[in-house]
Amino acid sequence: MKKGIIVNLRPLKLLNYVKLNKTFMALGLLFIMGVIVGSMWLTQNSWLTDITKSFLESFISLHKNASFFSKLYSSSIKYVVILILYFVTGTSLFGVAVTPFILTWQGIITGNIVSILYSQYSLHGIAFNAIILIPPCSIFTVCCFFTAKYAIEFSLNIAKTTMPNSRPITLHNYFKEYCIKYLIILSITIVCALIEIILNILFLNFFNF
Repeated sequence: MKKGIIVNLRPLKLLNYVKLNKTFMALGLLFIMGVIVGSMWLTQNSWLTDITKSFLESFISLHKNASFFSKLYSSSIKYVVILILYFVTGTSLFGVAVTPFILTWQGIITGNIVSILYSQYSLHGIAFNAIILIPPCSIFTVCCFFTAKYAIEFSLNIAKTTMPNSRPITLHNYFKEYCIKYLIILSITIVCALIEIILNILFLNFFNF
């Protein structure tokens, strides 16, 4: 009976997964780095802290005082503006460099918000994060990972058309696919806005900031 070699396929599958999703994973790493930097900058950058506090105050004021449709509009437009920013950067040669910067900055703001809530409100702030902010923000952050990935990919396709001796590329089809993907993600952001509103209706009155 011949002796064979036992090969563990799990590391190979993991390696293939990393290769296929390296852009997505790199963007996730940049976002996490941004969160860490944002948390560390809390006591060192008063202007960033002021921006974050202003955001939290307007967020709480909106969900306490505005009508349902005003909440839906404001919450949706907040998400849509960020996605449009990703979309626009992806339609230029600079999208490859600018898109990761935007995602990293988004992570910095997120880290700063978490740190401020914890430093000023302790367990109360952690509960506010966990119950009200994290559920819709988690969904939206994943959406941003995908939008950033699509923006980088389309920006690279634009760059390929400027290179000498490159294979001809029909950008029209790529752009059509690019737009369809963004429209799908935009529809998901409406769901994020609705989740945000529902959570605030149910739980915001338990917090006194």
